[in-house]
Amino acid sequence: MDKEKRLELGLLKIGELAERSGVPISTLKYYTDLGLLRVQEYMAGGFRLYNEKESMLRLKRIRELSDQGYSIKEIKENIEKIMVLKILVIDDEIEVHDFVKDVFEGFDNTEVKSVHDGFSAGMTVAEYLPDLIILDLLLPGVDGFKVCASIKNNSKLKDIKILAITGYDSPENRQKILSAGADDYLAKPLELREFREKVRKLLNLY
Repeated sequence: MDKEKRLELGLLKIGELAERSGVPISTLKYYTDLGLLRVQEYMAGGFRLYNEKESMLRLKRIRELSDQGYSIKEIKENIEKIMVLKILVIDDEIEVHDFVKDVFEGFDNTEVKSVHDGFSAGMTVAEYLPDLIILDLLLPGVDGFKVCASIKNNSKLKDIKILAITGYDSPENRQKILSAGADDYLAKPLELREFREKVRKLLNLY
C-alpha cells in the first residue's frame, strides 16, 4: 500500500500519529503495549498502522481521564466504556434539543446531553467534557458569548469544538461569537443538511 492510499484510508504510522497528536512516540508505544491504543493493520516489515480517528479520540480520552486523576490502570479499565463522541446542547428551546437528538440517531457511537441555561453550562462542560457543544447565543443566566469565551480560555477545555447557533442572525453576532472562539456558526431555524455537514466537519466524521 502506497502512502497516498494509506493516508486516504486514515491509516497512520506511529511517527505520523505522534506528529498529529503531539504525543511522543515512546508514549504511543507504551499505550499500545498496554492496549490503550489499537493497531489497525501491519505493513510489510512489521510497521504498525493506526486508525487516525479512533486513535485521536482514544488519546483525547486518556488525557481527559489523566487530568481527572485516574491512574493508567483505571484508564485501561474504563476507556472502552467511553469511546463515544459526546455532544452537549446548551439551549433553552426544547425543540433544538429534540432536533439535535434526532440528527445524532443517525451517527454511530454518539451520545447527546442537554442543559438549558448558562449557569448550568459551565459545571456540565467541565464534568462531561464533550467533544462538541451546540451553543445558543442568548441563554438564561450567562449568555452564550461568555460561555464560549470561558471554555476557550480554559486550557483543559479549549479543544472542545463549539457550533454556535442563534435565532438573531446578524453580521455583528456572527463576528462576536467567532471572535470569542466558536469553531462555526449557524442561524436558526436549523436546516438538517447544513447542520449535519457542519457536525461532520467539526467532528472529523468523513
